[in-house]
Amino acid sequence: MKTVIASGLSENAVKALEKKGVGVFGFSPNNSVGESVAHHADLSFLYCGNGKLFIAEDMERYKKELAALGLDVTVIPEKLGKKYPDDVKLNCVLLGKYIICNIDTVSPFVLQYLINQGKSVISVRQGYTKCSVVPVCDNALITDDESIYSACRKKGMDVLRVSKGGVKLKGFEYGFIGGACGKISETEIAFNGDINTHNDSNKIIRFLQKYNMEAVSLCESALTDIGSIVPLF
Repeated sequence: MKTVIASGLSENAVKALEKKGVGVFGFSPNNSVGESVAHHADLSFLYCGNGKLFIAEDMERYKKELAALGLDVTVIPEKLGKKYPDDVKLNCVLLGKYIICNIDTVSPFVLQYLINQGKSVISVRQGYTKCSVVPVCDNALITDDESIYSACRKKGMDVLRVSKGGVKLKGFEYGFIGGACGKISETEIAFNGDINTHNDSNKIIRFLQKYNMEAVSLCESALTDIGSIVPLF
C-alpha cells in the first residue's frame, strides 16, 4: 500500500484514500508552529524522492515509525517557530530538476542538500511555496500565487494560475490550493473536499486532463487547506 502523510482529513476522506490503496500516516500537532497550522504536513515534512525525508525537530518522535517504512529520515538542524518566516523551513516544492522556494526562508541545510543532488533553484517571493502549488508533472503546476506563476513561466513551465479564495482554512480568510491536495498515484491528485466547489474547477480539471491526471474529490465538502497530502513515493 502507498503511504501519504496528512493530518486533519475527515474519516470519509481517509476511507476514500484507503479504497484507492493509499494509507495515511497521521501525526499529532507540531507545537513549534502556530496552533492553526500545527497539523499541516507541509510545514513539518518534506519528501525529496528516492526514500529521502526531512522532518522538523518536533516530529523526531516519529522517526522510527517513518524509517520502518523504508525511509531515510533526517531531522533538520533549524528550529521552526510560531510565526512566518520561522514556520516555513520545509515548505518548498520539488518538481523535476527544480526546487521552487523562497531562498531566504527555506532551510539552508535542505537547500544545500538538494543543490548537491543536482537540483536547480527557482527563487520566488512566496515562503508558503508548497501550500501555493499543485505539482502536476515535471514541467507543469497549478498555483494561486503571482510570484510562483511568473518565475516558473520564465523557466518554460506550463503553469495554470487560479484565483484565490476557493479554499477554506480555519482562522484565516482563505487557504491555499496546494494545501488542499496531494498526488496519490501517477495519474491522480486527491483533493480534500469537492474540487467542483472551487471557482476555477473546470480550468483545473481540464489542465489535469491535459497531463492525463485526474482530480479525485475525497469528500463532498468545500475544499479545505490541511497543509497538503504529502506522498511518500
